[in-house]
Amino acid sequence: MTGHVDQLVKNVTLESENRTMNLQEITVSGNVGQAPEIKDVKGTKVANFSIAVNENYKNKNGEKVENTSWYRIEAWDGKNGNGLVSAVIEPMLTAGQMVYVKGTPVQEEYEKDGVKQRSFKVKLAGPQSLFKMIGGLKQDLATPSNDTSAPKKSKEQLDDDIPF
Repeated sequence: MTGHVDQLVKNVTLESENRTMNLQEITVSGNVGQAPEIKDVKGTKVANFSIAVNENYKNKNGEKVENTSWYRIEAWDGKNGNGLVSAVIEPMLTAGQMVYVKGTPVQEEYEKDGVKQRSFKVKLAGPQSLFKMIGGLKQDLATPSNDTSAPKKSKEQLDDDIPF
């Protein structure tokens, strides 16, 4: 199994000292499908990208079955402009890279061809969210990405590196 979904969309009520706290989270680990799309929302950077989670198993007939599930991710930068998007996602996250995220599931409703539709995404914002790049970083955090001396890979070479 290349990716793993701990799809525990938790909605747990914790009671302690007469206080109640609700918790809703989803954890996804898989490969980034394409380079993140970065937008500016009222002075805050927001990154949108998808994660592919591959599931491989043998069915009861002994045949190999491969399924891929896609998860949309929305990551918000800190208010000071030095958060997750600016410091990690924008300069370092690339297609095919394995990541681990834990965030809040957000359900969205929209209309398509006159029919109401629902979808959800994983929102990474605030201290309760977690983002980790698995298998090493593409560049050193302290080094800006202005180095043009390294050879660039073509789109075809990058596509060959993507495991899904």
